[in-house]
Amino acid sequence: MMDVGVIVPSWHYWANPLKLQPLWELYYATLIAKHLPLANVRLIDLRGGEIRPETLPGSDVYFYWIMKSGDAVEVESIVATLRGRFPTSRHFAGGNHIDRCFGAGLEHFDTVFTGTAERQILQAFADLAAGRLETHYATTTASPFAAFEHARRDFLPPGRVVNCEHFAQHGGFPGTGVYFSRGCSFHCRFCVYNNPSKFEYREPAQITDEIEYLQREYGIEGVNLRDEVCIPMNRIVARGYLEAIGRTGVRWRGQTVTIAAEEMVRLAAESGCVELALGLENVESDRVLEIVDKPSKSVAANRRFIELLQNYGIKVKVCLIFGLPGETDAVLDRTIEFLEEVRPDYVAVSGFDPVPGSAIHADPAAYGITRIDPDLSRHAHLLYRFGDAEDVGLPFEYAAETPFGPGRRRERIVGDLRSIQTWLRERGMSY
Repeated sequence: MMDVGVIVPSWHYWANPLKLQPLWELYYATLIAKHLPLANVRLIDLRGGEIRPETLPGSDVYFYWIMKSGDAVEVESIVATLRGRFPTSRHFAGGNHIDRCFGAGLEHFDTVFTGTAERQILQAFADLAAGRLETHYATTTASPFAAFEHARRDFLPPGRVVNCEHFAQHGGFPGTGVYFSRGCSFHCRFCVYNNPSKFEYREPAQITDEIEYLQREYGIEGVNLRDEVCIPMNRIVARGYLEAIGRTGVRWRGQTVTIAAEEMVRLAAESGCVELALGLENVESDRVLEIVDKPSKSVAANRRFIELLQNYGIKVKVCLIFGLPGETDAVLDRTIEFLEEVRPDYVAVSGFDPVPGSAIHADPAAYGITRIDPDLSRHAHLLYRFGDAEDVGLPFEYAAETPFGPGRRRERIVGDLRSIQTWLRERGMSY
């Protein structure tokens, strides 16, 4: 019997790290348990602080799926602690951070996985048992998302699976998070969540099955779709996807891009969609959208899409980023003007973070950036989003002159972030 501990780090950058579910850790725990029946798989959840690395029991293998580079420093510290206590244990790691920084990952982990790695993970466990474990397993054959089971939630206590906070703005009915797709076909220059570089979708029957499982076992009434784009761009795929959700009778929310056809918006509303988050990022000028290569490069078109959602009774959450290349000191005033005009229900404003693996991080000088903080624990995008004491984020500096005009001083960007967050909280528009 092999003991496998799948570790969820503390998610220190969230005001309430227990609101969301560790879906990828649950997914890979499910994969390992399903295909390695002789393995004893446990999810070790460090969120909330009740469990500490120095008190963990020993495992033959500790497994980490590092989606955010902001978790990397903590995870590396966990590995060091566990190596000191259990020197014969092996440490496996994958996820977006490892995809982008796998060389650095090899300094801390015995084995790293790059790409969509289900088959490679199972191969690594077989190789470990046979005494021929490799240090790097790269995806060479596609592992479609639909080829594997949805995540079991019983690795967590029920109170960490379902809560009323996902839909607190909609009456507070019980809900949980899901992924019905992974990857992204778009290439926004600040983003690293396009691995794989195309959308991989669950089959409609799988979508219905997962929701019904959550209804039956956990009594959920809503699902928070954590997909990068929750309305598929392909109309045939979108129809099957949305109808599969609609068959279950749940209400749902998610995020999407502003180029979906009206027919798909109508189907979303009919399938139970109560809210859509739109990654507009900037409403000051089309130029900023062009610089960062957003799918929609028109502020006017984004405004029209908001009106379309409102016409179908879907609440709108506008997501913005302050500090992007090409932004000017007028961004605060222009943003408030836009929000007062279109009147979204909710707004989330983040600070720009040139994370490792993004196009901007790869060539910062081309965007006028002179310095990026190498301390990954400083890399988060939630500056002042949950309170004025929050100070992790905006880990870079612009030159006095950039290819797009005068560089904005970090102090000015920070001040604008604090101002817009205060403005939003006073109006009950942030969550």
